[in-house]
Amino acid sequence: MATYDLLLKGAVVVDPVGRVDGPLDVGIAGGRVAEVGPGLPGSAAAEVIDLTGHVLMPGVIDTHTHIQGPAMRMMARAGVCTALEMADFRSLLAEFAARGCGLNVAGLQAIGPWAAETPGRAEVAGLIDEATAAGAIGIKMIGGHRPSTPAATELMIDAANRAKAYVAFHVGSTETGSHLRGLLEAIELAGDNSLHIAHVNSYLRGMIKDPAAEVLEGLAAIEGKSNLVSESYLAVINGTGGAVGPDGLPASHVTRNCLRMRGYSADEAGLEQAIRDGYGLVHTEEGGVTVPVTGPAGADIWRARGTQVMMSFPVNQPQATFLCAVRKDGAGRFTVDAISTDGGSIPRNVTVEYGLSLVRYQALSLREFVWKASAAGALMLGLKDKGHLGPGADADVTVLDLARGKAVMTIVGGRVVMANGVIYGTGGTIITTPRGEANVRASGLGCKVVHPEEMLLYTKRRSWPRMPA
Repeated sequence: MATYDLLLKGAVVVDPVGRVDGPLDVGIAGGRVAEVGPGLPGSAAAEVIDLTGHVLMPGVIDTHTHIQGPAMRMMARAGVCTALEMADFRSLLAEFAARGCGLNVAGLQAIGPWAAETPGRAEVAGLIDEATAAGAIGIKMIGGHRPSTPAATELMIDAANRAKAYVAFHVGSTETGSHLRGLLEAIELAGDNSLHIAHVNSYLRGMIKDPAAEVLEGLAAIEGKSNLVSESYLAVINGTGGAVGPDGLPASHVTRNCLRMRGYSADEAGLEQAIRDGYGLVHTEEGGVTVPVTGPAGADIWRARGTQVMMSFPVNQPQATFLCAVRKDGAGRFTVDAISTDGGSIPRNVTVEYGLSLVRYQALSLREFVWKASAAGALMLGLKDKGHLGPGADADVTVLDLARGKAVMTIVGGRVVMANGVIYGTGGTIITTPRGEANVRASGLGCKVVHPEEMLLYTKRRSWPRMPA
């Protein structure tokens, strides 16, 4: 009888948690890592994959995604094994049934907005309980797109902390916006409560001050705050909505900001002109992936769909993406905890591609990249069996081709779900809390239970992790 179901031979294994960095083999049995060592015998395995010339890392964990349509195919192709859906948990079960690729996904449920009033505490607590009973690990506040009042925002943060539910914030209230001032306000509204600040780089685009000054001020404001966790992404394009409301204004305040940044009127006419000029990119699905279309063709799609489209604008600043990825504090801890994509269905699943560019330019070591792209995400989601390749860990693996700067294989639970761009995986696993376990198991999907009190959101103030030397 074979010792291993699968043996991965010949790769350079990089696992900063296990302090592993060198040519080793990885034996997998029962969906878990059985052994990591040199010269493991191929005769002991039911299947052997030769990965000579490649790098093998714990599976990429993307702590900010949006999962609709072709998202899971796009993520698997990019080397992602585990993800956090950051808006609409309720849609996840149907997405897995229709297009599951074998990935692990946790989800948040957006609540609000309350733009003119403050809800009652019982109402907010009820919405949090409803979301977690359905299987979400917590809630998301989408202030930057559809803001709530500062008082309502503060109440949502506090109610989630009282319930020990995950809480993330696309910053911005009715008094600020999705920019530096919104970031500073979010830190103030959190107070002593724990909060996940979503995509930090998105607030440092030069809307208030010079972009370089914004980056330094924004990162300084986060640094040393043990009640905050955060991630940032590396792509130039953002993600927003193209919908126009009855008032003739873009429904998303982020879209309005993007138009103002380039001197367009923040209304329907300005949005159409931005698309026609090549500044606004309309998302459409072609060949099983999301494709950005601009110019007259993009405007035609936008009109044909009644403006109900997702969009992107090339607004992210190089200074912000770079410094959010690499900056450390005086104790050697990364200021922004993880590298994410804010991708999924948005065409910017570039953690590996752009992250390895930082490695090539020696802005990050390969071990540091693996820490921020995998180990940090495992800590953020309380996934003790992920983010490393120690014996007994979940056999989630991303295989890298450094010469090409891309992921060439994605393995989840010991199963190859993607190889050289071809998708083999189906179904998947929902990551939930004990509160949502019954509902997730009833769906027939895989279920992995995590405990909020073990997530970095709530443990960081007791033990702030740092990458092992």
